[in-house]
Amino acid sequence: MKIQTTMHLLIPLFLAAGSGCSAVEYPEGADGMNRLSEETSSYLLSHADNPVNWYAWGEEAFAAAIQENKPIFLSIGYSSCHWCHVMEEECFENAEVAELMNETFICIKVDREERPDIDNLYMRFTVALTGGGGWPMSVVMTPDGKPFFAGTYIPRTTSFGRRGMLELIPSIAFQWDTNREALLRQAEEIESAVLTSSPPSSVSIETMHASVDSAYIRFSRSFDGERGGFGNAPKFPSPHNLLFLLRYWKATGEHNSLDMVTSTLRAIRYGGIYDQIGFGIHRYSTDREWLVPHYEKMLYDQALVTMAFLETYQVTGDRFFADAASEIINYVLRDMSSPEGAFYSSEDADSEGGEGSFYTWKVDDFSSVLSSEQSALAVEFWNISDNVDILHQSASSSFTAEQLVELETIREILYQTRESRPRPARDEKILADWNGLMIASLARASVVLNNEEYLNAAVKSFEFIKEKMIAEDSRLSHSYAAGRRGPDAFIDDYAFLIMGSLELHNATLDHGYLQFAIDLQARLDLSFRDQSGGGYFFTGDDLDMQIARLKESYDGALPSGNSVELLNLITLSKLTGESSYMERAGEIEGSFGASAAATPRSYSMMLSGILYGQQVGSEVLLSGSLNDPLLQDMLDVVRTNYRPWTTVQFSERPDGEKSEASVCRNGTCNLPVETVKGLRDLLL
Repeated sequence: MKIQTTMHLLIPLFLAAGSGCSAVEYPEGADGMNRLSEETSSYLLSHADNPVNWYAWGEEAFAAAIQENKPIFLSIGYSSCHWCHVMEEECFENAEVAELMNETFICIKVDREERPDIDNLYMRFTVALTGGGGWPMSVVMTPDGKPFFAGTYIPRTTSFGRRGMLELIPSIAFQWDTNREALLRQAEEIESAVLTSSPPSSVSIETMHASVDSAYIRFSRSFDGERGGFGNAPKFPSPHNLLFLLRYWKATGEHNSLDMVTSTLRAIRYGGIYDQIGFGIHRYSTDREWLVPHYEKMLYDQALVTMAFLETYQVTGDRFFADAASEIINYVLRDMSSPEGAFYSSEDADSEGGEGSFYTWKVDDFSSVLSSEQSALAVEFWNISDNVDILHQSASSSFTAEQLVELETIREILYQTRESRPRPARDEKILADWNGLMIASLARASVVLNNEEYLNAAVKSFEFIKEKMIAEDSRLSHSYAAGRRGPDAFIDDYAFLIMGSLELHNATLDHGYLQFAIDLQARLDLSFRDQSGGGYFFTGDDLDMQIARLKESYDGALPSGNSVELLNLITLSKLTGESSYMERAGEIEGSFGASAAATPRSYSMMLSGILYGQQVGSEVLLSGSLNDPLLQDMLDVVRTNYRPWTTVQFSERPDGEKSEASVCRNGTCNLPVETVKGLRDLLL
């Protein structure tokens, strides 16, 4: 939604000249540090030496705004955001800009990864006021948190039609002093327009079926058949879209749906968006060809893209996809793992040489560390020239087995060479939601790729969260850094961690993981469930400093917590037989079904859940001993193929008793079978 009428009012207000600046207030803190020096977020700490008098989000900042009768300048970003660093260098480290900010505003700095609730709320305002959003996000609002100006990156001085801070701040100050009543009225209008929502419309079963088909059709129409992916540029991996298309193929047999997935994943793996030397995936491609990446690496991308590669391997049996999944996991275990086993959040795009300098190569770089034959082979394989310094592969290229072995040797030499360069900074805060996704991906990989190391890594992260991020009163924390728990968890933390725990249960058949998911779901239901409207709020009912409680359902860079919860609840219903879980799943469909029907491509993960509910899946009940080779063979039958709607439960029998399997479907169970062939015949 874009508020056109409000924008017509706002534009002339900030073209005025003049200043209503008061006395300068300089940052407080020892040794030239401001208030952020006491925070744990690496993003906030990186601004602790700014001359801007930053506050963290909290009562102190809002009380100061009320007492000093100043508007609030809210800046939201994150550690690996390139343009956040640019705006800091141009504006927040500049004495002239900082003086104007301190005179005019109470300035609040927020790490969007630490406080996604604040980010979600003010992103809604930013999109409504400007028609788009992004980071850094810059919002000016009243002392009680109502925005009247929003934007993203703002340069120091006006350039290329973008208003600069040195011109914008005096304009806002003038209007605050001379037109305050108008600003306050507009802020009220904006808040009402953005936060007032209609009750959910009821949606028929037929409409939900149509939404699934409509999403597939829209993906087909926007698919780039030449380069893979969807639309033009920029291109994001958006792996939850690929997970939906795999499920659509499974449900309908529509081969084009599978082709879109395999083509996109091949293009990603061959492209510059993929780190050809150290592995892992960058955040997105700035171009249609997947060549020029935005270089930061996010943990959630590694987890979800790995899941897409794993499932595509299950469907196709092509080792290309299994190898790509292993490469990404190995990158995460090597470079994103804390000593205690949890996973860090991200790596920056920038290093000492500038954005992407850690990852790019010149022909001369090759020749300085490789033999002439090796250098020629590397240049050909990774398409390096005088004009191109981003490593990428051509899908049409053909190399012999001997050359490929040599290329692996070359890659290792280049990796070790690259390690001597200044590395991009790493954000070492631990996020429960992103770790939950990585746990799920690793647990799935341990099954699909038969790799015990991956399972052990998933368990270590899970145990870290249990030990460090859950308080004595059973409340989960969203983040952990510098030995301290951060704010209380949000829906994504619960939903993604439940997902991870269910995947661990599937990988180990340990009932303890299922019980953990059940307990976590109970906590989510208690504090987050919308009893009247269905679905779950983003924040719990006891979170401090809530301006508004929102419900998120849109699947953006990450799938929404409500979308993942739809999948979780159906799985919990199948594993426990509790109908209440399915009832709550139905409430999510009822709450967001109309939105999904209106823009189905934006709800791909939720539509995966709707497909799950529509399909006749299988509940496999295994009885026996995990030491019995027959039971392990039965497990292999269940796990080998792509079965997104199959759940597995296990009950222990004394050694010596023969293992058996039952398959239940739609509330009816077959007689137990005691052979692998018998089980295979019963499975869909």
